[in-house]
Amino acid sequence: MSQISKILLQGKKQQKQMVREKLALGYEAEARIKENEQLLHSLSYTPLKDLDKKVGNGGDLTFEETLCGMCYLLAATNYPFAVVCQEAFNKACDGIFSEQRALASGTAFAKLMADKESFRVLTPEEVAGMAAGGLMDIVIRLNMGRVVETCGMGADTGFAGNGVTKKTINASTLASFVLASLKLPVIKHGSYSSTSVVGSTEAIEHLGVRTNMDSAKEAMDIWNDCGFCYFDAHWCKTIHDLSHLLMIETINHVVGPMSPPITRETEINKLMGVNKKIHPSVVARAYTILHQRRQQKIGSVAIVCGLDKNCEQIDPNNFEQVKKHAILDELSPYVSVVSLAHADRFLGNFLVRPSDFGIELIAEKIQVVNEESQIQKANKDALSGENPQLKDFLAMNAALGLFVEKYLGLPEAVSVNGLNTGFLQECFKVCSQAILSGKTLRILEKYVKASNGMV
Repeated sequence: MSQISKILLQGKKQQKQMVREKLALGYEAEARIKENEQLLHSLSYTPLKDLDKKVGNGGDLTFEETLCGMCYLLAATNYPFAVVCQEAFNKACDGIFSEQRALASGTAFAKLMADKESFRVLTPEEVAGMAAGGLMDIVIRLNMGRVVETCGMGADTGFAGNGVTKKTINASTLASFVLASLKLPVIKHGSYSSTSVVGSTEAIEHLGVRTNMDSAKEAMDIWNDCGFCYFDAHWCKTIHDLSHLLMIETINHVVGPMSPPITRETEINKLMGVNKKIHPSVVARAYTILHQRRQQKIGSVAIVCGLDKNCEQIDPNNFEQVKKHAILDELSPYVSVVSLAHADRFLGNFLVRPSDFGIELIAEKIQVVNEESQIQKANKDALSGENPQLKDFLAMNAALGLFVEKYLGLPEAVSVNGLNTGFLQECFKVCSQAILSGKTLRILEKYVKASNGMV
């Protein structure tokens, strides 16, 4: 019998599931429910039809309601969680909550929130509630003390022109190695490809990394040795399985990046990219709610949305304007909206340009045809510094992560005029030098060896 997986996948994702089954031996659904006992006290009185009706009538869900909705999603994918909540689901549904109904209910809630995101907006409370639900699904939770995490939602549009879709390097993945080479405690969340042909997991596996760690101890040993660890979403949680079964857009692109396999006591400092469906301030504010609710211990947070070249005078607070011009879930070579938060305080929305880092980027020179071989080559050229423009683009994105970790908690880091450009330029120089000196490649080589049991 499966320890945790209710949905079985094929191919590489099935390999991740098989390892996840080993990790799930230590998963205690009862403990996850107990941690959220007060928040989930209304689960047995929250039928899915009530959530659907509220959203359908133009309303927004509360944090608690969204968390209850996530329980329906987990019941479709997470076997022990479904068993523990069976009685509550039976009451909520006025009958037996069967396996068939669990799958249907989980699908319905995932699609409900995906549609709300696409056709209206998600609120910070809803995003925080979804993230909290995802955190209940994590198979293992590692106590890492304090970490810096880079990740993105994916599903960005990239650069359009002449009928050829162009993307760029896997910026958040590569930036995580730059930051790790600076001796910061770094983790990276990722998954297989969505809109680009190369997702984080494909990129890192192509570089030689083994992403199927067999135990929490192995993950911690690798992290302690390298100061870096990569977590594939399929390796550590079940909710992604439903999207792959359905082959449609759900809410994994929101939940996944916000639910790393760490303890609540681990302080997380976050650099995260979003796509056009959600304003970065919504995610930044969601992190303040997660901190207030003690779901995660939040240090400093920067949420990024990269924009196109036609928005020099854009209002960063106007979601419709941002949505119209959003192209990347990382810093853009043109201009980006960056939303900042520290612990339980939202700090505001700001425009950030390459010139703030003391550089000029030629957008055409960081664009890469959306083909696997070309993106993988561009990734290596950026890491080695062989391509100066890709190196600068990578260093700029890594520099924002360093700014988050080193400076964002200081009063002088942010003003009404924006981010402190002196700090940004210092961070860029440090990250650029880490690439050019070979430090970034050396930490990558060390991690490749450690992940393959060669250290």
